[in-house]
Amino acid sequence: MNSKPLIVKDLMNKSVATIVTNNINTATVFKKYKIDFSIHGNLLLSKACHKKKINLKQIISDLNAVNNKVYYLKDYNSWDLDFLIDFLVNIQHEYKEENILLLKEYGEKVANLYSQEYKELLKINRLIQKIADNILEHMRNEEKTIFPYIKKLVEAKNKRTSVNTNNSPLNSPIESIEDEHEKVTKIFKKISKLTNNYKIPENTCISFKVLYLKLQQFEELLLNHIHIENNILFPKAKKLEKSLLLDI
Repeated sequence: MNSKPLIVKDLMNKSVATIVTNNINTATVFKKYKIDFSIHGNLLLSKACHKKKINLKQIISDLNAVNNKVYYLKDYNSWDLDFLIDFLVNIQHEYKEENILLLKEYGEKVANLYSQEYKELLKINRLIQKIADNILEHMRNEEKTIFPYIKKLVEAKNKRTSVNTNNSPLNSPIESIEDEHEKVTKIFKKISKLTNNYKIPENTCISFKVLYLKLQQFEELLLNHIHIENNILFPKAKKLEKSLLLDI
């Protein structure tokens, strides 16, 4: 069963992030048009299209094409915050940890094999090696500080108890994490450009193909992951924290 068609006038004054938050399926359309929905998703759709010189009716046609009903397993905006955190840690963080190590290995291997013919592989490998450890450290910081604190807020709300917010990580640490989000997306934009949007050259070995496919998959998950944190988890956590302060 499909949702009702999206209407031009209803969407013009909605932010890109809001559209993706309402339906994660639309993320594929914004990625196609290279419109950022995770870091600077607060830009209105009309302004984003104007900036990129994209026909508004055309993009809304594409948005309608993917506007299928969002089932609970993809409707992240409807999930409880503690459940959302478990998903980020146990599914997405685990995937990222496993695959960033694979990307480090294959980036080095493919650069050694093909860099004379494809000079860009040296730059791609350097970017992978540069960002890999940062991503792993970033995830550890979230799991050690931010996520446990948000879970404490949820527990306090459910049990109607107080929580110490004096050293809340929802201020400066959150801003630091969002800055890191922006840095890593910029690096993957560079990688995407260097790989010609992950176009695999002919007559290359399986390792070359695996590297480009894994890079593309990783970037897609990364953008969705950052969107969930920046535009759903963190804003809701700040709102929850504020509500608890008012109740005290």
